[in-house]
Amino acid sequence: MKKLFLVLSILLIIASCKEKEKVTKKEIFNLTVTAKNFPDSTKVYLYNRDIDKNIDSAYVLNHSFNFSGKVDLPSLCYLEFYDKNKKQIEPYKFFFLENQDISIIGDYSDFINAKVIGSYQTNLYLKYDSISTNSDKANRASKEIDFLFSNANNQMTLNELLYKKKEISKDSLLVFYEKLDSINSNSAKGQELLTYAKTIDIKVGDKFRDIIGKDLNGEKHKLSDHLGKIILLDFWAPGCYPCRLQNKNEFPELVKKYNKEDFIIISYSLDTNEKSWRKSSEDDKINWLNISDLKGMKGENVNKYAVTTIPNSFLIDQNGIVVKSFIGFSDGSNVIEKEIDRLLK
Repeated sequence: MKKLFLVLSILLIIASCKEKEKVTKKEIFNLTVTAKNFPDSTKVYLYNRDIDKNIDSAYVLNHSFNFSGKVDLPSLCYLEFYDKNKKQIEPYKFFFLENQDISIIGDYSDFINAKVIGSYQTNLYLKYDSISTNSDKANRASKEIDFLFSNANNQMTLNELLYKKKEISKDSLLVFYEKLDSINSNSAKGQELLTYAKTIDIKVGDKFRDIIGKDLNGEKHKLSDHLGKIILLDFWAPGCYPCRLQNKNEFPELVKKYNKEDFIIISYSLDTNEKSWRKSSEDDKINWLNISDLKGMKGENVNKYAVTTIPNSFLIDQNGIVVKSFIGFSDGSNVIEKEIDRLLK
């Protein structure tokens, strides 16, 4: 009888815990922020990085503000602050927004390290970051990957794995994908991972892969329209500082030097907002072919070239063969110019 009572007690406890889980599961998020020493009327934007847009805004009043709403899945978000002159100010904070009661407590002087309470996936990221910070350089990567594979079913892990995808074999990525539940496997990040894992990386010596995009006038362009020329296909974005430097310093010089040759630059923006793309293009005085599909890093064109870091340029010869890939930009190095000269000999 005592054994039966014990079993029933355990079952009741389990049932009670499950019921408690149901009660505490939220349909919306309530985000309360304590922003110590921020001036009143500081404007705050809640920016969702996963969809690349501001989803709400508020003003700091008496050192606090709050947001409420709903996200389909836990999303990487930023709090961005602007003064009364609409100038962005330095303190910011990133975290994972979930449909839970979440609080953030921080000070103006060090808001990047504000404490986040109530976000499971933010806490998971902090554990991951601790492994990265406290591991020796020799075994850091393996420890990071082990952690991600051991914590598969969440958006934080998918987010970090997508950053590291080129460090992991595609077979291993497919194994990871198989560990995902239906919610995460069918999410945008899950599908981005699957698409990458199934795509054969482009490399030097391969034939180009055709891409289609529209320019700022809405006209369609295909890379294959320019076969027979030397093509420099460059992936860039407005928020990428070295990309903008390259637009302003290197590319105009290439256009000027090779304007009588069969040479073309095709800039491909990873923007998701046409106004932002237009403004940055005008600011950089881009007068060469400038296209996009406004799908950012999630677009099919980006996947064809397995772009993970920008700026990333591909030099394609007159026969449509990829002869070089350039990552990053070092002003004055002239590495692209030297390769073009070699092709024109």
